[in-house]
Amino acid sequence: MADKQRFNLHLPGLLKVLAEHLYSTKKVGVRELIQNAHDSCIRRKVEGNDPKYRPAIRLWAKPDQRTLYIQDNGTGLTSDEIDTYLATIGRGYTRELREKLSIDSAAEAAELIGQFGLGFLSAFLLAEEVTLTTRSFRGGPALRWQSRGDEFYETIELPDHHIGSTVILKVKPAAAFVLREKNLVESVRNYADFLPIPIYVGDPAEDDEPEQINLGETPWEALDPDQAIHEFIGRSFDGVEPLWVLPLKDWKVRLYNDSSSKGRVSQDAITIPMQGFLFVPPGSVASVREYGDCRVYIRRMFICDQERDLLPPWARFVRGVVECPMLQPTASREGLHQDDNFQSVQQAIEEQLGEGLRNLSKTDPDRWRALVRGHSDVITSWAVKNNEFFEKVEDIVCFRTSRGLLSLPEYLDQSGGSLYYVTREMGSLQEQMLAEGRDVPAIDASWFAVTPFLEKYAARHGDVGLVQLDHGAKDMIHPVSDATWQSLMGFFRDRKIRAKVGSFKPQEVPALMVYPQAAEIVREANEALEGDELPGPLAGLLREYVDHRFSDKSELSGTLYLNASCPLIKKLAEQGVNAGIRDAMLLSLYEIARLFSGRMLNAGQASKAFGSMIGAMDYLVKKN
Repeated sequence: MADKQRFNLHLPGLLKVLAEHLYSTKKVGVRELIQNAHDSCIRRKVEGNDPKYRPAIRLWAKPDQRTLYIQDNGTGLTSDEIDTYLATIGRGYTRELREKLSIDSAAEAAELIGQFGLGFLSAFLLAEEVTLTTRSFRGGPALRWQSRGDEFYETIELPDHHIGSTVILKVKPAAAFVLREKNLVESVRNYADFLPIPIYVGDPAEDDEPEQINLGETPWEALDPDQAIHEFIGRSFDGVEPLWVLPLKDWKVRLYNDSSSKGRVSQDAITIPMQGFLFVPPGSVASVREYGDCRVYIRRMFICDQERDLLPPWARFVRGVVECPMLQPTASREGLHQDDNFQSVQQAIEEQLGEGLRNLSKTDPDRWRALVRGHSDVITSWAVKNNEFFEKVEDIVCFRTSRGLLSLPEYLDQSGGSLYYVTREMGSLQEQMLAEGRDVPAIDASWFAVTPFLEKYAARHGDVGLVQLDHGAKDMIHPVSDATWQSLMGFFRDRKIRAKVGSFKPQEVPALMVYPQAAEIVREANEALEGDELPGPLAGLLREYVDHRFSDKSELSGTLYLNASCPLIKKLAEQGVNAGIRDAMLLSLYEIARLFSGRMLNAGQASKAFGSMIGAMDYLVKKN
């Protein structure tokens, strides 16, 4: 027969784990003690049945003594309760009471926060010694419990103590920052702003009537919730004035079972209890600022900030505050378990947000237009993936163009029915100039979602053309074949420079350097191959690709196009022009075109190009 043995618990080791690994910051210890005090007050309200009872929590510090006090007038503890709950790790009175109340009084059960029976241990994040003085509202003596975080604690009776508890922490030197009154106030406002019990900060010996620190209610419960929500956003989100606010509410979602051999099987709908709000901050199309995060509360207690997974991936222009008792916190209460409940809450939020945006587009088109234009960069990426949303924003989204911000209908009015775009923000000046030469603006498609948005728009509107300028600059140049230009072509042939003559606008531009598609990628590949930076098999594949893509390697050097419409080029092609002056000017035009293209030159090559131009100009000065 197997010999059963009992686990031994080494408390100092457990406290070290809690202090160094479970919680991310020592300030969490203050939060946990506020939560314990809150639940103690709620328990007294539920179990005491005293209509005159007025719960309160108070914090103060004595920095010169490195002592922190957290006081409540809640239930207090009896000697048995100290042994059963306080000194038993993982067993929480709050959790057990919530389970009892959940059947008969769900509303009261929902007010209780504690869950794991670990909260009081977090005091040792901050303290080298913890003292609890307490007296139960049920009667019995006042008690003092004391521990230094080892395997032992001691309890003695006291002559007297108010009903409730006072936790006294002898704070570690490394945690002394929590003793500053400013930090205590910030902790209350951050963690416990919504708790219904008033929380005060200040030594009772010095301040008999302190000011309540926490709001004591959620913004959506205020007499004027719209105003309270806007004030809360301004105070808690860096003074933001939102473009739009969507209140959250209980939401019925239909769940699906994906395990069936027949695919997704619909299950019964469930109601997700939820409060809070989502909002869209003001944005700028000049800034690709993503948000898509929520501040999460469970039973009014702050859990985490910047939770990004609760919102759908496309909602990167949305922020919010979510209060939902179905969400399950991690043991540290600084994050959320991503379980079935989490996914149901996700679904409820996404459905509410989708419905809210649809209603906004119908009932308040001006605000809807401001929202879309304020977050164009982020919204384009969502619209590409969602046809229904694309239809709502396709004619509203504004794009950066060489003529400023334009919606696509506004752009098409100016371009004659085609979309001209460049995909490279750097080096796109040449292509923008070509577009302007044809009296059309060029769309800046350097943001990754713009090109697929334009492609989708053109596909949905069969009469709209689509021209990528930085891969199709030659489409903007009209070939010219005329013996007039032979002397100019001879100069470039002698120097093994690919050159052609074409006609393009604006006519003031004498020459352009045009590179084939993928030329820059191939250049980088060649540099990697020449530098022996790649493993053998990959180098072989890359060399095969380069050889197949460009059988004529001279293409990679680009093609110089002289502008047959430019008066200077016409002048250089005339008979009788001094050959030396002509050649110096053609060489300068070649180097200028290379530099202007913004492509294919490293720093050394650019420096060499400038040197070549200086030599040509020096020649011209001497000839003059």
